[in-house]
Amino acid sequence: MLFYPLLGQIVVFNLYSFSFALVQILPSSRSYGPDGPWQTVNVSFGNPPQFIQLLPGGIWASTLLSDQVCKDNTEAQICGSGGLYNPADSSTVDQKTIQIRLPDPGSLDGSQSQANVSWRQIMETLQIPRPKYQPVVVQNFSIKLVDKASIHLPDGSADYRPQLGNLALGAPDVKHVFGGSPEVNASLIPAAIYQSGEISTNSFGLHIGSVAMGIPLSLWLGGYDSSRLLGSVSSQPYSGDQLLIDLLEVGIGVDNGASPFTFAQKQDLLRQGNASIGDSIQVSLDPLAPYLHLPQSTCAAIASYLPVSYQSKYRLYFWNTKDPHYEPLVKSPSFLSFTFRAPSLPQAKLIIKVPFQLLNLTLQAPMIDTPTQYFPCRSPQAGGTHPSGYALGRAFLQAAFLAVNWDTNHGAWSLGQAPGPDTATAPQQEQFSDIFKSSTASWSDSWKGHWTPIEEKISTVNSTSPTVPKDAAAPTARLSAGAKAGIGVGCAAALVASIGLCFYRIRSRARRASQMASQQAAEAKRIEEEKFQRAEIPFMVEAADPEPVEMSHREIFQELPASPPSPPPKPRPGPS
Repeated sequence: MLFYPLLGQIVVFNLYSFSFALVQILPSSRSYGPDGPWQTVNVSFGNPPQFIQLLPGGIWASTLLSDQVCKDNTEAQICGSGGLYNPADSSTVDQKTIQIRLPDPGSLDGSQSQANVSWRQIMETLQIPRPKYQPVVVQNFSIKLVDKASIHLPDGSADYRPQLGNLALGAPDVKHVFGGSPEVNASLIPAAIYQSGEISTNSFGLHIGSVAMGIPLSLWLGGYDSSRLLGSVSSQPYSGDQLLIDLLEVGIGVDNGASPFTFAQKQDLLRQGNASIGDSIQVSLDPLAPYLHLPQSTCAAIASYLPVSYQSKYRLYFWNTKDPHYEPLVKSPSFLSFTFRAPSLPQAKLIIKVPFQLLNLTLQAPMIDTPTQYFPCRSPQAGGTHPSGYALGRAFLQAAFLAVNWDTNHGAWSLGQAPGPDTATAPQQEQFSDIFKSSTASWSDSWKGHWTPIEEKISTVNSTSPTVPKDAAAPTARLSAGAKAGIGVGCAAALVASIGLCFYRIRSRARRASQMASQQAAEAKRIEEEKFQRAEIPFMVEAADPEPVEMSHREIFQELPASPPSPPPKPRPGPS
């Protein structure tokens, strides 16, 4: 790797550059919260290298946490757990050329949570590791170094320190220009790598993936991995430094099997309960924002069909994990669908499906003491950086493919459906062109090994409020061991009583037959001479005298009166 100074800038020339079409930024082996878990990338800064794990996403300068952030913090094991940068340990840092040092009342997550942040602008050497090859090196990389940071819970009841910074993925310009005399041009990626000839376009392709579902993060500079893209792609120009698109509809659906809801599908959740929403809302795609940042009425509409409860302290919905509908729902092939305006497609619409399995995320320390499952829908923070305030962040991008080409002449960004965990493991590298190549796999097949379709009808979820599911089945009654024993004794007693009753009826009939036989004895003597001439088969009925009396079966059933009503059973003696 050779470096040549040119007009105050650093030009990167890599001796290996002509053998690579794309540069992969590898995911780290660790994941982080406190509202994920989220996957990170592993890169290093300075000389000697300081390895730091960062969230992929953001524009312009990347954000590093300095070794000052966690001083005097009681949560030292969590604060800055992705790695802290110490400028005093690096021989390549430039802390003087750009004299910008600002307190920032904004945030570290795309302005979706309030924080007090103190930062300064520096430039440093970035190294992107590549197994078996020399790392990609970018000099004078633009960095926002955070020395103090405190993030507030929405209700202001507590603060906590950040765990991670972020690795920004470019901007509409190839340099981060700071005014002055002379101007200072800090480097950005992927632009610096594009200018070095390492990659063919100033672009990246990203799929956030999922820790819980085992979908690895995919991040490529200069192109994308086509195995992370299914079906059609919507491409549209970026607006300034925002990736904006019109959201037309939000719905609930089920891919296969029985529905865990009282319906197979539900539409118009975007506008439900809010007549002020027109035919669409404009949303920004932002990997730094953590949640589905939608109108509060939309979040409430979705939540009304889920076993969740709203927690104002966090402005989030907690899953009721003890609800009998929770597990069947989050394991079923059910999903949220997002319909976008897509003029570049023949149907002018693009639908992205996000399974509820990916929306079963975990809050953990330092946000909350006990790990808690939550549904990641929250209305936007006032005063955010997005034009409309609405944004689809990491929670959405677990299921979506995002690509940006920052080319100043043909710049555009693209959105498509990403696959589930049952997908190809070998990357399929593709450079940017006018036509995207996508995997031939079906979305259903990419999930079928991790879904549990509902085969039999169960009580369905359909609540009228976020806290109480409607049509919820009452809990099944369970008998104690004593109750079961009592039932067994009762059954045995009933059987004995039935046998006794049958025996009583038989004896009663025989006794009445005997009485009738005595009354007919005189008549029998007068017709004695005829008794052997009867044609029917004789039956013997016990008489009062020792001599038996013969009667036909017809005479018996004609002459005998009906059986008397059974007397009530005698009460059983109680225990002594």
